[in-house]
Amino acid sequence: MLSNPTKPVAKSVKEDKASDDPLRALVDACISNVAVLDESGSILYASKAWRLFQRGKAPEAERFDIAPYYFENCKRLTELEFDDDADVTLEDDLRQILFGEVREFHRQYFCPSVNRGRPFLMHVARLNLPGPTFRVLMTHEDIPATREDVRHTGQRLTQLLETTKVMSWEGEVEGQRFTYVSEQAVKMLGYPANEWYGMGFLASHVHPDDQKRVLSTYLKQTRVADHFDLTFRMMSSDGHVTWVQNLVSVTRGSDGAGRIHGFMIDISERKRAEEALKFLGSRLIAAQEDERKRVARELHDDLNQRMAVLTIELAQVAEKIEKPFSLRKRIQKLRLQAQEISTDIHRLSYRLHPSKLDHLGLAAAVKSLCDEIAFMQTGKPRAHFHQSGLPDDLPKDVTLCLFRIVQEALRNCVKHSGAEVVQVVLAKSDHDIRLSISDNGCGFDTRSEAMAQGLGFISMQERLRLVGGEINIFSQPRRGTRIDVSIPLN
Repeated sequence: MLSNPTKPVAKSVKEDKASDDPLRALVDACISNVAVLDESGSILYASKAWRLFQRGKAPEAERFDIAPYYFENCKRLTELEFDDDADVTLEDDLRQILFGEVREFHRQYFCPSVNRGRPFLMHVARLNLPGPTFRVLMTHEDIPATREDVRHTGQRLTQLLETTKVMSWEGEVEGQRFTYVSEQAVKMLGYPANEWYGMGFLASHVHPDDQKRVLSTYLKQTRVADHFDLTFRMMSSDGHVTWVQNLVSVTRGSDGAGRIHGFMIDISERKRAEEALKFLGSRLIAAQEDERKRVARELHDDLNQRMAVLTIELAQVAEKIEKPFSLRKRIQKLRLQAQEISTDIHRLSYRLHPSKLDHLGLAAAVKSLCDEIAFMQTGKPRAHFHQSGLPDDLPKDVTLCLFRIVQEALRNCVKHSGAEVVQVVLAKSDHDIRLSISDNGCGFDTRSEAMAQGLGFISMQERLRLVGGEINIFSQPRRGTRIDVSIPLN
């Protein structure tokens, strides 16, 4: 409804209905945005397309009440902001129809709050219906992009591709031959465009270590997928290695032959940054392990030995004291306390750097961790360990990574889960080493902030990243937790 509604003529409801029935049927059949207004500017009924458009701009409960703010927010589209018509709204023009000053108009408008402010065309006309019935027909349609708009958009896209390390390309599925490459191809790898169009160019310029994987993936994905991406290395004309991410789209023809197109992005800088971060992470973890080893050695070889000597001397003093008996008993109690401290120091030294891991291997070290839980005070979970086909010659970084993950997982289980049973399984498959740790404890929400920011989980991820491994954590409140880890053998 427009402000200051007018009622130019009086009419009966019966007359209205007789005039509206054929008009309503016509509007209902329209596939365009069509609406009919009465003399007050209220929308009486509209086509389905208009109703769908309207529901996207206002709550459905408001129905046609979109008109007041929609009409007054739509402004005429003018060449310059300071034109006289720049502040004229659609409501102003509709009022001229309602007051009888004009019978129809056909103008362009835009509404900043609707459809991102894109211009649209509005045609409004006063209808000559039989009798005194007053109706206004209004149609709304988007203005399609002009050729000039498309040209400017294409120029901007071309400029973007030229100023970034992105190459657009087209090719044939059969033979994986390029039929078009943008100018960025020469800058990316140094080869002239005519060499890119040669048969087998991609296969012959992929890094030898990636060739088998890349070619088999292309062969498979172009048959079953419409879109896929692949990251690999290519050899540039000067012998340098260039990392690329290739985004591929497949178009299949009716004869079965297909075409492919996409974008190839130079991600060498990102890869170098990742390698630098990986190197830094490995140095930090190595420094941490060296410091742990040093502290463990000092605890075991120095402090623990001194505690052992103290325990022996207390035992000797207790034997020489016969009276009073209470003093002898107290010294014996001190000896036991010193012995317990010595045991705790030994356990702490082992946690810092397990000697069994160096001398007996991963399986023995993990079993020792599980046995340690079993010997702790009552109320702690029983930990069962199983291993299958675990090789003795695992690389040191893989061995240490798996041991630290088991150690952290068992520590969290004892501290937080309240589980009764923990299962730790280490197994070798054809391609990787797999670790599974599961418990029947309280579980937790894996989407929680504590999960994302926990240092233990971050440490697990960082260690696995250095050896190319993956981790998946499955848990729900009151449903226990399972941690699955896999590390490739190569």
